[in-house]
Amino acid sequence: MEPLEPELRQSLKDAHPGLSDEDIDRVEALNARRFELDPDTDTEELRRLEAEKDALVARAMPRYREVVTAFAQRKAVPRRPPADRVRIRVKRRDEGSG
Repeated sequence: MEPLEPELRQSLKDAHPGLSDEDIDRVEALNARRFELDPDTDTEELRRLEAEKDALVARAMPRYREVVTAFAQRKAVPRRPPADRVRIRVKRRDEGSG
């Protein structure tokens, strides 16, 4: 799992005054740890990690989803509208000379 982009970290801090790098790092670590576990055999540990992450987000970053969604939308590549179709008509020799 890749670390959060610096711009996203700053957006989280802007939305949550007083938010520390340690809190953001902890959420990242909890998310990363989930990917190391087997959902079939580590269900209790997964629940514990999810509960800890949810509690941290609720306490320190209540607007977490809102900020992440807005950031993702800003970073999304805008779709270009389809280009107008141009029809090229080949002029036949017998059409234009006469």
